[in-house]
Amino acid sequence: MRGMTLGERTDPDISPQSGSRRIRWVGVAAVIVVAALAVGGIVLSRPRPSQPLVAPTTARSVPTTAPAPVAERLTWAPPRLATPITLAIGPDIHELRLEAGQDYLLVLPRNPLLLAGELVINGGRNVVLIGGEIVVPSIADAPDPHDRRGLLLKGQTGTVHIEGLRISGAGLSEGIDIDQRDGAVVQLENIAIATVHGSRATNHADVVQVWAGPAQLLIDGLTGTTEYQGLFLLPDQFLSKPPESYDLRRIVITSAQSGPTGGAGYLLWTTDSTPWLSVSDVVLVDPRTDLRGMVRPFSAWEQGVRLQSDSVGVRLPRGTPGVSYSSPGYVTQGEM
Repeated sequence: MRGMTLGERTDPDISPQSGSRRIRWVGVAAVIVVAALAVGGIVLSRPRPSQPLVAPTTARSVPTTAPAPVAERLTWAPPRLATPITLAIGPDIHELRLEAGQDYLLVLPRNPLLLAGELVINGGRNVVLIGGEIVVPSIADAPDPHDRRGLLLKGQTGTVHIEGLRISGAGLSEGIDIDQRDGAVVQLENIAIATVHGSRATNHADVVQVWAGPAQLLIDGLTGTTEYQGLFLLPDQFLSKPPESYDLRRIVITSAQSGPTGGAGYLLWTTDSTPWLSVSDVVLVDPRTDLRGMVRPFSAWEQGVRLQSDSVGVRLPRGTPGVSYSSPGYVTQGEM
């Protein structure tokens, strides 16, 4: 019988985070700015002088560069934001409960951000975060593995676009968890997740885990290393409605605890029936020579997944996730 992975629970109404921790209501204190998303970058209006968005020494912006060649660009552009609220994420502002129906632009600092716990983005309509690095606390500082998750996306009603993000930390227990029961579209592009730590007997670590929705999961450019599991996609675990589409492209999952004496679990796992799943250019880096026993069900993954002993020759979008991230731009409709 399969054990419970981090984030799973028997009651779907219980938040995956500890109930004793208070989620900050940041929408009231946020600074409202007018923003527009343009091809190749984000344009912000000037913050109100009496309510500075973030100190100039710590503010981070995504460089504007010429678009990369089509083959190196990202597939999905961020959603257009309507009168968004811009929030600067910091050590004391990392558990966000966003206002329903409101658009948000989230900004990480110029330097890697060490958090006291996971980054939680709960609510809002269209939400965009581009570039930056979040670092989870150590096991000594946060013994509970829930406090060492990288990112939880929950309760959006439009499109949430996370791009150019790096998630790291020596105690990282989980990469990205997704709980979307209101029809959201989740776009993860140019994401790098450092080694997630776990085992069959302890925390069932995942690079990305889904337990409810989203309606659409669009991934282009994801690298992650795991001691246990890679992509664990159960969109109907706590939601009876099946998703519309999951499109997974240019992904590299590296097994850190594999081989005859290793303890890695399945690197790709989903439900038995997956008419909504499309997979292309997914690479598993593992010393084993047979995908069987590494992916489940085999029929859902076999056409779009290949097994390699290293990452040589892997094709990824242009751009290095993290604090110096520069977006390569996006493929236009006519170029697809």
